[in-house]
Amino acid sequence: MKKILLFYLFISLACCEPDDICSESTLTTPRLVIEFFDIENLNDTKTVPGLFAVALDEQGLEIPIIGESVNSRDRIELPLNGNFDQSKFKLYKNYDINDGIVQGNPDVITVNYTTEAIYVSRACGYKNNYYLNEFNVDSDIDLWIVLSELSNNEVQNENTKHVQIFH
Repeated sequence: MKKILLFYLFISLACCEPDDICSESTLTTPRLVIEFFDIENLNDTKTVPGLFAVALDEQGLEIPIIGESVNSRDRIELPLNGNFDQSKFKLYKNYDINDGIVQGNPDVITVNYTTEAIYVSRACGYKNNYYLNEFNVDSDIDLWIVLSELSNNEVQNENTKHVQIFH
């Protein structure tokens, strides 16, 4: 009996793999990278003052994006929802809260995509890559986004821009 138990113990130890370590920088689901450009000179990036983004759920209610802050910048990374084939965001220009009232100029963008789940490892699990089909800006009476263009429809990393917005 001891020999059988030792045999099973030996087999189980021999079959073990070393623990995987998941590096977040290379093995996580990439975010959509949007860069902002000057509408008057299409090759020059242009900072959006007071840029702030919130995600919108299926009913159009705002969902804060964790880690997002108000900042003047010419680039933003947005997390796409891997459970759906569409994500909506409200991008604010000149965002501010004054006496509890949100101020700024919001434009709503809609991103349509297909999702590919990729197995990374036992420690990391799966990550999603996205393939962009469409990028739209909803019409309103005060659009600050003048033009948008897909520059790379494969969202597989955050090292390249995927969408260009001109303002």
